[in-house]
Amino acid sequence: MNIAAIKKLIPLKLKKHLAAYMGARGLPLPTGKRCFVFLAADYGNIGDIAISHAQKQYLQRVLTDYDVVSVAISQTRFVLNSIKQQIKETDIVTIIGGGNMGGTYPDIEELRQLVIKSFPANRIVCFPQTLDWNDSIQSKRALQRIVKVYAKHPDIHVFARESITAAKLIELFAEYSNVHIGLVPDIVMSANATVLGTTDCLAPSGILRCLRDDKEAALSAEQYAMIDKALADTGYQIEKTDTHAGGSQLDEAHCTKLLTDKLSQFRAAKLVVTDRLHGMILCLLSGTPCLVLPNANHKIRQTQLDWLGGHPRLVFLELEEIADIATFIDSLLSLPHGTMDESPVDIAEYDDLKKALVAI
Repeated sequence: MNIAAIKKLIPLKLKKHLAAYMGARGLPLPTGKRCFVFLAADYGNIGDIAISHAQKQYLQRVLTDYDVVSVAISQTRFVLNSIKQQIKETDIVTIIGGGNMGGTYPDIEELRQLVIKSFPANRIVCFPQTLDWNDSIQSKRALQRIVKVYAKHPDIHVFARESITAAKLIELFAEYSNVHIGLVPDIVMSANATVLGTTDCLAPSGILRCLRDDKEAALSAEQYAMIDKALADTGYQIEKTDTHAGGSQLDEAHCTKLLTDKLSQFRAAKLVVTDRLHGMILCLLSGTPCLVLPNANHKIRQTQLDWLGGHPRLVFLELEEIADIATFIDSLLSLPHGTMDESPVDIAEYDDLKKALVAI
């Protein structure tokens, strides 16, 4: 039997333990009170990078007597033991917000549960998430694991970023008073483009088409064609872009540049058409009018309904309305840009999150 065949016989869980053991390293920590940001994005999803930056900046504003320590998702298993050996009861453990709670991204959910299990004496605050689930056996098992692991922690606060997820989490943890469920907006909406390091650029021109091409896409081939024709009919230059740049284990400077470049690109457009949640949010931060379409789950539609109804530069179009898309494009193209120092929501919307962090 060759080495490749032997490797196939080793269980995945054991492989992960071996990799963590072989790659383990020490992580020097500040000596004062620490607040950790676990699973921080160091890969090329610019929406997730924006969440990581915004979460860190929010914590620095709220917890002024703490040092905020980001732990990149790719390094979690390698530095976990080092942090466990140094952690104090006054330290706070936060886990990254986003749309990776549930069964769609099992590797990330597994890491979140590993972090929760690793720090039973520290407050855990899961930043605003979207939970995904369906009627499949795999999804039901994923939810059962979530309930089992989260409910064992004595002091855990889990925040949803839209009301459908909040209602499901309340239902799942109805019997567990130690699991505190909250509802606040996606953490990126607590920031603005200036805070995230972007400066104004050229006068707006052209239209950005920022549409998904992955398992979360909801548009049919016919609907893509209708959108493309309507955009071409405007006479403006059309540029295709995405909020996913690829790559992994990227350093902080690289991640920051990806984020600021994307904000600048959005700022330089007259209009952005997107079905990505952070396509919508980064567009609002950049002050650019935005035409939003649904994705395959509820996160973008419900985020718009819960927090962004009536926003002057945002139109959300249901799939059955795409035949009329040209009218909405013309309307949005006539709008002026907003400034780059506006947050899309009132910062008071995050008061419950702030209370979970400071009430220790």
